[in-house]
Formats: sequence, C-alpha cells, structure tokens
Amino acid sequence: MPRKQNGFGKPQSFSFKQFDRTDKGKGQGAAGYYPRNRQYGTAISRSVIEKYDLDSDWTKWRKGYEYYNKAAWYRLETYNDISQDYETAQIRSKLYQGTEYEIDVVFDGYKFATRNSDSNNHYVMKRTVETDVDLGRVTGVLNDPYKYPEYQQNKEIRVTGIPGAQSRLLLEMIGDRLTDGETEATLSYVLNSNNLPALYIGKSFDNLTKIKVTIPLDTIYDQSNLSEQYQYLVGEVVYIPEFYIEKELNLVDKAEFVDGLEYFAINVEDYIPPTHIDVLDAKNELLPPSMYDIATLPKLLTSDSAEIEIEGTYLYKKELYQKFYGKQYITAELVEEQVNTVNYSIMPFSILGAEVMDGNLVLTSVPYSTEFKLIATDDIQTTLIFTDYSFIKTGIDEYDGEYYHEEMPGEDPWLRVNTDVDPWQDEVFTNGKPLKPAVIYACSCPNFANAILTAPQEMEDDNTRKINRQRRYPLPTFQGQFDYEGLATNQAAGKISSWETREHKMGFKMCKHSIASHFIEHKKIQEPNKYPSVESRIKFEEKLEKEMMEVGSDFVASYKRGGITALEVVFALAQGLNLSDVETAYVLFNNNF
Repeated sequence: MPRKQNGFGKPQSFSFKQFDRTDKGKGQGAAGYYPRNRQYGTAISRSVIEKYDLDSDWTKWRKGYEYYNKAAWYRLETYNDISQDYETAQIRSKLYQGTEYEIDVVFDGYKFATRNSDSNNHYVMKRTVETDVDLGRVTGVLNDPYKYPEYQQNKEIRVTGIPGAQSRLLLEMIGDRLTDGETEATLSYVLNSNNLPALYIGKSFDNLTKIKVTIPLDTIYDQSNLSEQYQYLVGEVVYIPEFYIEKELNLVDKAEFVDGLEYFAINVEDYIPPTHIDVLDAKNELLPPSMYDIATLPKLLTSDSAEIEIEGTYLYKKELYQKFYGKQYITAELVEEQVNTVNYSIMPFSILGAEVMDGNLVLTSVPYSTEFKLIATDDIQTTLIFTDYSFIKTGIDEYDGEYYHEEMPGEDPWLRVNTDVDPWQDEVFTNGKPLKPAVIYACSCPNFANAILTAPQEMEDDNTRKINRQRRYPLPTFQGQFDYEGLATNQAAGKISSWETREHKMGFKMCKHSIASHFIEHKKIQEPNKYPSVESRIKFEEKLEKEMMEVGSDFVASYKRGGITALEVVFALAQGLNLSDVETAYVLFNNNF
C-alpha cells in the first residue's frame, strides 16, 4: 500500500533529523541547534541560555549609557540666518491629522553614527504634545491576579475611568503610549459598555483602495496657470482637507460583510458629496505629505466641488477579537449586528490618470492600502486595555527623599524611568491626573522597530565595504511577518522588510539610541534587572569596548554620507506619529527618495 501523502507530493514524515545535533564546524560553535543543510527555509533553534540573553534589555541599556557618556551623538540642529547661530531643529506636525480631535505635536531629535544604514546614521525623533489633552481619568485598575486570572493570562491590564473632553480620540490611539504623568503604558484595546471591542480595524486586501475624483471644470481654480491638458497632474498628490470620514454604517453606499474561517471581510463602495480638494506639488519636497502640516505644500489647483468615490475590500482577523466573545464564535454577521459607525481616512494619494470627460476633470488614484474601521459603541467608552509588559513609571531621581544630582539653574531635574514595572504587583495609574499622549522617543534602527530599510548604495565608503543585497533591497523573508501583519509592508517590498509582531508593537520599545536620548535629556533609565548570562556579559564588554573605539570613524563616515537620504528620519517620524503599518508602508513607498 502506498504511503499517505501530505498534500505536497511527498510522504508524511514527522522526523526532525536535520536538527538532531549542534553543528559546531571548526572550533567551538555557537549555542543552539543548527540545520546541517543551510538552505532557504531552515531555521536556527536557540538554546535556553541563548534565548534568555537575546531577550535581555540589559545590553541595550549598557550600550545606551555608554553612548551617552562618550557623547557619541549629535543633536539635530539648523542654522538660523537671522541670528547667525545654530538652534534645535524642529518639525511641527499633527497627531491624528484630519480628525476633529487632532493634536499639535513637535519633533526634535538626535543623530547616531552607524554602519547599518545607507547614510551611516540612525535617528531618534522625540515627539512632544504641544496642547493640553484630557483623555479621561482612571478610577479603577483591575490588576488582582486572583480575581482576574484570564486577564493575566492574556497579558492585559484593564482600567476603568471617567471620560475626558477628548476621550473619543482613544479609538484612534491603539498602539500609542498614554501617561498620567507618572505611569505610562501602551493602549491595546478599547471596550464599550458591553465589554466588547469598540473598534475593529480592517486592512486593504486583494481589492486595494481605489479613489475616483470628479471635478467640474468651471469650479477649478488653477493656481499655477499651467496647461489645461492636465496630464501634468499625473504623479502629483491629491489632498482632501476633510479626509477623515466618519458616518453611520447604514449611510455607506455598499458595505457587504463576508465571513471566513479565520477572517471576515467587508466590500465597500462609498460616495462623498462635493467637497474641497487640493492638488499639491510634492515632487520637490524632501519629506512626504503625511509628515508635514500638509497645508504648507504648494498648490497646483483647487476646487470646492469635487465628488469622490471610494472602493475597496478590507480584511479583519478574528483571532484579535474572539477572546472578548468567550464561547460564542465570532462571525461577520455577529460583528455587523454590533457595529453602527465606520470611519476611514482618504490619505493623500498619487494620481494615476487624469482626463477630461463631459465637462469634468476625472482623476483616478494609484491603488493603495488603507484601513477601514468599524466602531461598535453608542456611548463613550469606559474600559481601556493595556498590555502588562508595556508599563513604565517615571519620577524624580531621588532615594529616601534625597536628590543625588547637582541642581543647575535653568535645567530640568533628573528623572528616573523604571522599565521593570509589574502592574500585577505595583501600583499604576494612581495619581488621579488625566491621561494624555506620552512623550515618545522613536528610533529608525532595526532593534527598535524590528524592521530594515532600504540601503540602495552598493558601497559604504570609497569601495571599502559592500552592503548585503537584502539590505540594498529588503524583501519579505520566511521568518518575517505573517500574512495578515504583512499585508501592507509586503506591498512596500524593496523599501522596508519588517518582522515586527503585534506583541512587540504593543510593548515599551527601546534601543541603545533611544536610551541614550533619555539620558541626554536627564531621564535616567533605571538599570534593568534582567541580566544576561555571565559568559555573554564578558563577551559583550569586549565587543562594546571595540565598538566605542570605532565610534569616531563611524561619525566621519556619517558626515560624508549624512545627506544621501532622509528615509531614516521619515521612518522615525512615522513611528512617533503612531502611524499603522498600513500608513507607514504608504509613507515609505510613496516618497521622493
């Protein structure tokens, strides 16, 4: 009798002989199990100690502290022609731009030399909120592990509270950092009064978002007096000031729910009545439109009577929401009964085609990925969920009431940041102050973002070193993001390759550069209590000493290549603005670099 096939043309086999030994090669090999045949599709199995060392934050802390002590960084500055002096470079933007709750933010940052980017630089961009924000006050923290073992198993801390003036903005802040001035954590879910998800986020799938804009010719104000053939508009950017759309579900022209085993989807067609539209000249801008206050970009033409049609298919992952329904299996029909509102953003898009038809200028977009959000709440949400591994606490750096630093006039006091907070044992969100967006230090390095950016230059400097092909043109790998997580980033292949998981995104992200940036601004990151093994620490100290000796030459290379690309800066800004992976992929793919 023939052996049973496994569906791939080969007999079923459950042996793992390729991992049955440690491949040490010549001399002493690394820990862990390695496949005999180093071919595509095989993977390394880490040993317990090796995995523990990799997960330790101590090495990041130690490097960051050393970078701070050695002053191995530069503050981003710009030259003021009037004062003839250098001053801190700042980029002003808006958090959740387009919503009625948008927040003014300002970015400044630091540059660190590296050999792992095209410009020989990594950038840390600090996001600071400029306006007062009241997202609500926490009144209860459900962190008793004996009462809520299920929450602890899911690594979730649920809090209840009193809504604030801008609490509706919470539905836009999944994955963002919130703080009450002392406790800080990452928002993971928002629940409605029925303790069900108040928000379902869908990503473009298969049928990417397409937009058609129809503008009556007699309403066009041509600000540049260019040709009326309008072909010059191809490749330019369309911006709709009222690009944030929120409406009741029953007002969407077509919203067809489709159920599946692991996912459900919604096919959408919607019409937006006449509104204002701008066609912007973004070809000569260094940063993409999503990064600036877009109103500052030069306009090619405008109209107040543009009709917009949007079409797309959006996919939702059931696994993210099933736990809130208990034993009741989540289906598309069930979600459709729960939701009553939708919102989506018509992000600035590139023009694929422009033609005149029946007295109208018709613009069509390049198909691109967007998000379509379903909202299931008729009231103001009262329950927030934070990941329990994302908590930190900040306070004055003092011990037994004694401040251990020399007080300098005009300088902020030293703060101490504890990253080893256990919300199941420690008090969190207890000071009674309103929640607001936290100050964020976002870095462009792979260790912080779990992503690698393109570095198209073949040589680093004077033909001294070649860059790996995957770094020049990063593509998805078999150990990269899963299909759903990579729906957007995989479409930006060649610009970015990401292996970031939802768990990593929902944690407190840090790297040696962001830690050094904290120290620079008198925020002492407390030494983590999770140390690597002694053997690893000895090897680490030797490697760190060599690395610090080479910092000088790294900065020389960064000076030579610092102006090659702003991609690293854009990527750091995208993280600071809490752009989703869909929006980040769009920003990186649709730029002028």
